[in-house]
Amino acid sequence: MRSKLSSSLPLVFALVALLGGSRIAAAQEAAKPDTAVVSDEITDQGRKVFRGVGTCYACHGSKLQGGPVAPRLLGPKWRNGDGSFDMILHVLRGGVPGTVMVAHPGGINDAQLLQVATYVYAVSHGMAQP
Repeated sequence: MRSKLSSSLPLVFALVALLGGSRIAAAQEAAKPDTAVVSDEITDQGRKVFRGVGTCYACHGSKLQGGPVAPRLLGPKWRNGDGSFDMILHVLRGGVPGTVMVAHPGGINDAQLLQVATYVYAVSHGMAQP
């Protein structure tokens, strides 16, 4: 199954081809991971980590609705940032000082961090169901 964003990838590749050699890096920078890595497979893997070993669901809820000690991870307004992929990944990597949000929740590795960040980003931006 293709994600909603995968249909825009041909446009990205065409843009890169038009820009030529020296501008490829700039085009790649414009195609940030928050759009390029969202796929059904990675989102599903992130959902499993979120609900499993990452223990994210314990505070944020199984549908990212939040709870007594953690904010909801849905919608455009976020307690600790702008909801971008980079912000989500930053929080997963470093935690949030003064809160129960720890770095690498559940002891997840870097690959699992990327999967969870992709899942949270996709759900919070309407590209996937919780």
